Amino acid sequence: MLYDRSYMKTPSNLFNRSICDQLIILLISCFLLQAILSLLYTPQLINQTFAFGLYNLTNGCLWTPLTYGLIHDGPLHLLVNLIGIHFICRPVEQLLGRDKFRTFCICALIFGLLAWIPVNTLPQQYIMGSSAIVLGGLCIFCLSRPNQPITLLLFFILPMTLKPKWVLWATLGLELYGFVYTELPSSGGIAHSAHLGGMLCGLLFYLVSIGRLNLPFRFKFTSNPPNPVSSKGASIKTKFHVNFGNSASIKEETDRILDKINAKGFGSLTDQEKETLEKAKKLLEK
Repeated sequence: MLYDRSYMKTPSNLFNRSICDQLIILLISCFLLQAILSLLYTPQLINQTFAFGLYNLTNGCLWTPLTYGLIHDGPLHLLVNLIGIHFICRPVEQLLGRDKFRTFCICALIFGLLAWIPVNTLPQQYIMGSSAIVLGGLCIFCLSRPNQPITLLLFFILPMTLKPKWVLWATLGLELYGFVYTELPSSGGIAHSAHLGGMLCGLLFYLVSIGRLNLPFRFKFTSNPPNPVSSKGASIKTKFHVNFGNSASIKEETDRILDKINAKGFGSLTDQEKETLEKAKKLLEK
């Protein structure tokens, strides 16, 4: 049957899940561990052990550049990042593919750290959280579909439809304002510099993916490729036609679509391919 294939089933193994799912599970697990440790030790000791700060680093906590993104400053901090990973980074993972998205997450944390260090040199200052990944993912998401309307819930209540490019500009403006007027004077607790570093990482990944930036490595988006363009600059729509009266034609086209899902994910399908898959499913159910 069509949906008997392993990659059409809901993944039961943790390692078969998407990187976003793995990251969400990892962050929740680390937060629970952090909560348990806070009952045994002081929060200050936990921060000095797992958060990143120049004081922590110079006192031998060499692992903190890796662990700072796994702990959070309270449930709200964690919840905001989990929402961002689920709704923003998930389509980015479909665009980049699993391996490239995993690389992006690591690079975003590194970029966030490198942007934070020069302006936070006091011994008592430290950074934690995975916000650099979320902001970098937002940058890639908005740049890859700048004019595709999206609906946001303002204050989680009021629906608001905006173009991603305006969301990106507004976010950039707020982060720059926070960086200049709160983080530089050391009057705020939000690491705007790390957010900006994550956004810079997202920008670089986007430029590399579309070939606008030459680096030793290069990759392309694995889904939603642009339509071919004619010599006159007009977009050419590629069309597929399946004869649903021919069982061999149905099977051949269905196998091609399923192989594409297995290689690139369901998000890579065109509307035509999704319609074909749905029709094939209905035929098999008869």
